[in-house]
Amino acid sequence: MAHLVNMGNKKWRIAIELGRDPRTGKRKRKYKTFSGTKKEAELEKLKMIKKYKGGAPAEEITTKEYLLKWLKNYAKNHVAYSTYKDYKSIIKKHLIPAFGNIKLKNIHARHIIKYQNDKLESGKLNSKDGLSNRTVQKHHRLLSQALKHAVSPYEYIESNPCQGINAPSPKTREINPLNKDQAQKLLNFIEYDTNFYTLIYLDLYTGLRRGELLALKWKDIDLDNLRLHVRRSTEVIRGGEIKVRYNEPKTKSSIRTVDFDEDTAQKLLRYKEYMKSHSNPEDLVFRLDNKKPMHPDYVSRRFRRKRNKIGFDNLRFHDLRHTHATWLLQAGVNPKIVQERLGHQDVTITLKIYSHVIPSMQKDAVEKLQNFKK
Repeated sequence: MAHLVNMGNKKWRIAIELGRDPRTGKRKRKYKTFSGTKKEAELEKLKMIKKYKGGAPAEEITTKEYLLKWLKNYAKNHVAYSTYKDYKSIIKKHLIPAFGNIKLKNIHARHIIKYQNDKLESGKLNSKDGLSNRTVQKHHRLLSQALKHAVSPYEYIESNPCQGINAPSPKTREINPLNKDQAQKLLNFIEYDTNFYTLIYLDLYTGLRRGELLALKWKDIDLDNLRLHVRRSTEVIRGGEIKVRYNEPKTKSSIRTVDFDEDTAQKLLRYKEYMKSHSNPEDLVFRLDNKKPMHPDYVSRRFRRKRNKIGFDNLRFHDLRHTHATWLLQAGVNPKIVQERLGHQDVTITLKIYSHVIPSMQKDAVEKLQNFKK
């Protein structure tokens, strides 16, 4: 923001807000005393804004100019590459066409509500269909984050117009956990394929995400103490040549230690012997026979082919993780422990996803209470 204060006798005090010092948190300002008419002082203020802040003055900056600036100066340096590419696509294909020509200071709640309704009704770029609740919620969160920074540290606007607006709630995706017989049927069918069999078995009995499994190194697995350490996840970089890289998980809760049983340890020992040609501590656990990393899309495609042959047409790879969590809850394991094993940020997330298990847990609780009274 910029301020012009009349000091009398055609003297003006110009103050330019430059945000806060990231180290001390104190406001940074530039001041100048100017002699002349008010119009001349206003022109001098604009010159100072351009000199010290760059680009258009805060009062004139468009939403397009701001979003592109935020994308370049903040998002590119503070989020994972894949997230940045996602943000860039949403901003350029959706937010800028909707809000770009509006001055940032003139964005109001009514614009955002209309945007959400329009996207739900006919938001897809290549058809007249609407976007899903989950996608529109994603757009809302991105816009809210960008406008939050427009308030502070950029100080372009006084308040975030996204505050107080509820994004559409995503519809709960149906999960398809396997029972023990179904899981055994799947394992029996792929038992000949040692590499893929071990991957599926480990997922069923640890509940790791696909990206976490494919980023595991042998040094992350402690066979003596029956535990593994989740330290990184797989990220797919698209555009030009599709590449895979390995980053620290996005949330602290995803960095965790997961215990496993003796049976799982034996499976891993046999697999390590099978993969002895590339089972050094720094090697990835799950690699192709040519030693190249397994691509997440390759794993999903291969899984679909296998599941279709045994009639599990609706089963997704991620349902193996759901199966693990469901088994634990059905066995009476405390939901907090399940949350920690899965790497969820909060136990409420775990309980919401696996609410289908709660009724049977309630019955078990009542039976235990009845036995306790005897």
